[in-house]
Amino acid sequence: MRLLVRLAVNAAGIYLAVRLVDGLTYEGSWQAMVIIVLVMAAVNAFVRPIAKLLSLPVVILTLGLFILVVNAAMLQAVIWLTGDLGLETDGFGSTFLGAIVISIVSWVLTAIFDDD
Repeated sequence: MRLLVRLAVNAAGIYLAVRLVDGLTYEGSWQAMVIIVLVMAAVNAFVRPIAKLLSLPVVILTLGLFILVVNAAMLQAVIWLTGDLGLETDGFGSTFLGAIVISIVSWVLTAIFDDD
């Protein structure tokens, strides 16, 4: 059940990021969105911890702000991995803002719906 909540939270984050950030677009079906959310979950589970560990000195030097760049890189990786499923970005700025929106939405919704 917890996995389904996390997937729904990520889907809501992507949806709001597409609606709020001008450079992010999504033109696909709900089935494609499910695949995108699953890829995002895999990237966040396997790639993101390694990226955070490798960037730890820069994260410490910037007092944690570099995590925003890591989040944007993970979103860009999801966009690249999903290819033609409909999620596209105009550039790093749009991806960066989209990652911030997704992070905020994820934080708020997880605080509301998490069982812990």
